[in-house]
Amino acid sequence: MKFVLAPDSFKNALRSPEVCAALTDGIRMAQPEAEILAIPLADGGEGTVRAAALAAEGVLEQYETSGPLGAPLTAETARLPGGVAVVEMASAAGLELLSPDGCAPLEATTFGVGLLLRQLLDSGCRDFVIGLGGSATTDGGAGMLQALGARFYDDAGRLLPEGIGGGSLSAIRRADLSGLLPELAASRIRIASDVTNPLTGPQGAAAVFAPQKGASAAEAELLDAGLRHYAALFGDDGSRPGDGAAGGMGFALRKLLHGRPESGAELLLELAGFDRRVAGADFVITGEGRSDSQSAAGKLCVTVARRAARAGVPTILCSGSLGPGSELLETEFAACFSCSIGPEPLEEALAATRERLTRFSRNLTRLLTSNPSR
Repeated sequence: MKFVLAPDSFKNALRSPEVCAALTDGIRMAQPEAEILAIPLADGGEGTVRAAALAAEGVLEQYETSGPLGAPLTAETARLPGGVAVVEMASAAGLELLSPDGCAPLEATTFGVGLLLRQLLDSGCRDFVIGLGGSATTDGGAGMLQALGARFYDDAGRLLPEGIGGGSLSAIRRADLSGLLPELAASRIRIASDVTNPLTGPQGAAAVFAPQKGASAAEAELLDAGLRHYAALFGDDGSRPGDGAAGGMGFALRKLLHGRPESGAELLLELAGFDRRVAGADFVITGEGRSDSQSAAGKLCVTVARRAARAGVPTILCSGSLGPGSELLETEFAACFSCSIGPEPLEEALAATRERLTRFSRNLTRLLTSNPSR
């Protein structure tokens, strides 16, 4: 029997490669001779680089850059067969890089992301997948652009310092993009994100996401005003869906670097060669931390099931929990399971996730192999 394991991460419990390992252990207990193909996945957010490297048989690379407040750090990228570089913007501008009391929503910058891209360009890379998610920034990608050669000037004609944050966007009076690295014009940039928020307004990057990054109500308003001003500098009204991803990084990559937004889930499946590799499988197993009505709207696990269905392969869902609206998933999956065992503190449930996934896959394999027609 052939199983394809294609899970998302289980937030705050296991990353997708660890989920694959737990499921593999259980299958092996029940059927040691089973053929198992692990394709750990992500949707552009945390874990995308490592998932892409494992799923697409790439290699991990490390580069020195700076974090959201300028501290030096080492960021990891993946180089895939064919030369595609996979980058998580959160590796240099992520909220997890800051302590809970160290958030600085007005100062946090994407400058380090630009430094990272610059080094990849210098290494000869011209094909990028940039995952957006988990950012500490609301600078509209301005810091990144500075690292790539853009210059911003204030109303006195003075050059603004490198590494500006969202709080400085309103000070920009003139933007000069003529110094952007010429290699960018010959590069393909694909933006891996499933965020649909616009850059500005009540559903924009600042209003919706800045409070999660430590911004007060007044700071969120200031950031939104800065983003509106910033967009207007480039003849944009800030209303395009998706441009608000990662504090406006979606806007800079699409509008100014001519990147193409794509579904993070679809893009990772493409990079992993999922359609080719799922052929001939008996079952696909996928899962995530919590499946609910949002999952039914087309998140990663549903995308996996739909792609597998094209190849005639049924998909089984096992998630940490099944929430309201999860019944809508029954039309997408052959079966839906939760590895929760009853009311318990969240911390205990998270700690037991690996053990429970292994138990689930062991019992599932016993059931499936008890049917001689399979």
